[in-house]
Amino acid sequence: MRRKRDALSQHIAENNRESTVFFLTGRTDETLVGSRIGHTEVLVYVETGTGFFIEPDKIVTTIEVLAGAVAVAAIPGERFTKTTAHSTIQLLTEGNDPQVSEETGVHIEGVTAFDAKNNLVLLKIAETGVPLPLGNSDNVQIGEKVWTLGYQDDLRYTGTVGTLQSRYKDGEWWQIKTQFSSGIGGGPLLNREGTVVGVASYGTGSVSGGDAATVATVISSNVLKELLAQSGAVMPLHRFQKHSRVHAYVLEAQASGKAELYDNRGAIKNYNDALKLNPDLVEIYSRRGIAKTRIDDMRGALRDFDKMLQINPEHIFAYNNRASAKAHLEDPHGALEDIHKAIALDPTYVMAYINLGGINLQIGVIKTEAEGFVEAERYLQEAIDAYIQALELDRKNRIARQHLKEAKRLLRLSKILREIEA
Repeated sequence: MRRKRDALSQHIAENNRESTVFFLTGRTDETLVGSRIGHTEVLVYVETGTGFFIEPDKIVTTIEVLAGAVAVAAIPGERFTKTTAHSTIQLLTEGNDPQVSEETGVHIEGVTAFDAKNNLVLLKIAETGVPLPLGNSDNVQIGEKVWTLGYQDDLRYTGTVGTLQSRYKDGEWWQIKTQFSSGIGGGPLLNREGTVVGVASYGTGSVSGGDAATVATVISSNVLKELLAQSGAVMPLHRFQKHSRVHAYVLEAQASGKAELYDNRGAIKNYNDALKLNPDLVEIYSRRGIAKTRIDDMRGALRDFDKMLQINPEHIFAYNNRASAKAHLEDPHGALEDIHKAIALDPTYVMAYINLGGINLQIGVIKTEAEGFVEAERYLQEAIDAYIQALELDRKNRIARQHLKEAKRLLRLSKILREIEA
């Protein structure tokens, strides 16, 4: 069955390859070298993204792909190879502009419309391509299979199957379960008929606890239709990038980079600045909440997770992280309620089971110390069951395995103490 799904995904991908576009963007990091953009000593690195033809001379992608880029290369799918990608990366890192090369990239004339609220930008190019048909996103049903097309971080072009889990923000944004890498951002989301029903925006998180996202956010195709209707005069890329609401995406990316390096206070500052410029960057609430937990600002984190869940009531990662904050604030029963909501939304969420085990363990210890041994044993057994479930989903999970041993030890201790008391 897995092979059939993979074969169908590859079939859909290959049928639509010529309509996709591979983006390479050169970027600078002034914080690493302390110099100004344009100086030869500025460190340049390259990021990838995806776009697609939506009209013969227009490409759509996400603002995230282009925001903060000092050089942009767009390679149509029919010209894309790993060799051309690597040569283009070389040109970018040498400070050259590869987008005018007839052999590889297309010339981007500029931006004809953008939607900073919904992370979409429409580009006018100097030649033509094969546009994908645009469908009605309202017709897609919860649980329906959909496919993202794009260029993974390792430069592979792929089609990846996913499932629509939920809609939020008046149905304009979707949450889908899929395997998602950042390079696919900006790529098309297709239904089985090969019609565009959305644009892949960003990875939200991983239910397996790994680095690769397994849940992604998608902007519905009906939002893209509205953007197409607004297409007008061409704006140069550099002017588009200076727009304050576009620059907010740069600040958000900088914040996430700092968070990865555990510069949590720096991340929070950047997140705050990004939200001031663009209040529609709502995923910031979830990400900022995590940064706040790392500096023990649990009440601040709780407010951020509350806000995220007001916007998207099915954000499983916000439920899981809010549970952790509640547990630290000595509200273990509220934490359990949140964890069970996360698991109900996705029964394969490994980290939620680990968190469930930890909260039950916490309550079990409290009950044991209060000599409520019968209740303690019930919670400790539930912790054991949660860790076993996590290991059934991920046999190599060391955290679950270690904590399972501790839960079993505490359960044995509680039974001994109960017998002594008796």
